[in-house]
Amino acid sequence: MHRVVTGATGLIGKRLVEHWLNQQHTVTVIGRTQQHIEEVFGQRVQAVTWDRLTPAILQSAEVVVNLAGANIGSKRWNAERKKEILQSRVEATRKIAGLLAGLGAHAPALLNASGVGVYGLQTQLYDGLPPRLDESTRLNCDAPPDFLSQIVCEWEKAAQPAIAAGVRVVFLRFGVVLAKEGGALSKMMQPYLFFLGGPIGTGHQPFSWVAIDDVIRAIDFLLANPVLSGPFNVAAPEGITQRMLSEAIGKALNRPAAVTMPAFLLKLILGEEMAQALLLEGQHAYPRRLLEAGFKFEYPEIDGALKHILQ
Repeated sequence: MHRVVTGATGLIGKRLVEHWLNQQHTVTVIGRTQQHIEEVFGQRVQAVTWDRLTPAILQSAEVVVNLAGANIGSKRWNAERKKEILQSRVEATRKIAGLLAGLGAHAPALLNASGVGVYGLQTQLYDGLPPRLDESTRLNCDAPPDFLSQIVCEWEKAAQPAIAAGVRVVFLRFGVVLAKEGGALSKMMQPYLFFLGGPIGTGHQPFSWVAIDDVIRAIDFLLANPVLSGPFNVAAPEGITQRMLSEAIGKALNRPAAVTMPAFLLKLILGEEMAQALLLEGQHAYPRRLLEAGFKFEYPEIDGALKHILQ
């Protein structure tokens, strides 16, 4: 089968493309430059730049998985960077959705990246986790309470033309994706290697996570079930705090998790808004719709997930 992936040179995209190539699917990768795509995948995929993307390329596909977007945590936020983060997601989604809307009944399904940040940051509790947030949780997209919720609200809104035209659209609301080859986990592990690991800030903030293996399995599952559409929290069912995460990383690496990273230092390094949104606050997202549809997480608990990822 022919499948189209945007944002394929990122953490999820690389793993997804390799997975589908191993299954003997034909994969078209859409990106900014053909050279970069070929540096990552060689001649094993069809490389198409955004300016050469046509309805015919999409019409021949079984699915389009749109993962395009600037890395949210790679650079300190300022007005220019925030604009880049937002526009890179919205403009890519708007273009894909517009082309699919033009195909109407002949359009493939669209699985569009999104995030649990849409729910906003939750108040921390000192004796457990805040209430679970699932796909039925009411959103405040008219007045998003923070930058992450603004991103996701506008990101999902950009796909509305495809939905209005009858295209099956699934929003993949990812938690923090844990993988050995990159992403947040590789950065979080560094202090532990020097015996300096431990909780961040209070340690009470909720942390929504998912093993990358389950991300790929969830995408396959949603693709294989054409009756499913709309938002899906792609986050492990086990709710944890940041302190629980730090203890699990220490256990997996056989290192102590006793050195607290103070909030003021993170705010100094990253800026207050970025530090709060990405590290010092969080969401307790729950994958209700995936579970109700019959999806089974292979790594539902953090200890087992980290043992698998870091083995």
